[in-house]
Amino acid sequence: MAPRRAAAIGHLGDHGPTLSDHLLTTTDQLLEHTSLGALTTRQIARAAGVSDGVIYNHFPDKQALVLQALLRRYARLVDRFELATPVAGEESVISQLQTFAHALSDLEADALLLGAGLLADPALLEAFWTEIHRVPFGIGRLRQPLIDYLGAERDRGMVDPSIDVEAVTTLVFGASGIVALTRRVNPHADRAALDAQLDAAIGTIVVGIEPRPTR
Repeated sequence: MAPRRAAAIGHLGDHGPTLSDHLLTTTDQLLEHTSLGALTTRQIARAAGVSDGVIYNHFPDKQALVLQALLRRYARLVDRFELATPVAGEESVISQLQTFAHALSDLEADALLLGAGLLADPALLEAFWTEIHRVPFGIGRLRQPLIDYLGAERDRGMVDPSIDVEAVTTLVFGASGIVALTRRVNPHADRAALDAQLDAAIGTIVVGIEPRPTR
């Protein structure tokens, strides 16, 4: 049986969103300008154009609805980040790693902002943290493309064969994370200076993984 449609979305036709989707989209939009602690099911229902009780026909409680809305937002961040996935042989190792690191830093900065509101709700934070480590979100989805890229460049002779590509990946994530955290802790920090610091850090990493001359 097809999901029941409410008057709030009936005008969108048979190919429009389900009511669950509509509630998630509404919640996502409300979180743009409303803190997690201040958001109520009544606000969500009013904004969605449904009665309060309708929410509980689709989600067991507000936390479940908010969690799914946050995961949707996180998924968009990851999808955007994946556009920067490096490809062996297309450009220099340093330029591709720098591009990847900046995209990763943007993702981490946005994720920190997303997670800031969760600090006041430990149960929701724990649930969110657990879910973003599951498929299809998992941290491997962020790390594996870089591991694969470095391995491919190592096979091409552009990275020293003795290098542990997983360790290098951790260094790149660490450098990007420090810059992301600085941006959030100090919103007035000089962005150009932070970007230059990240480029320099990646440049130092690349020097360490370049092929060593044979004797």
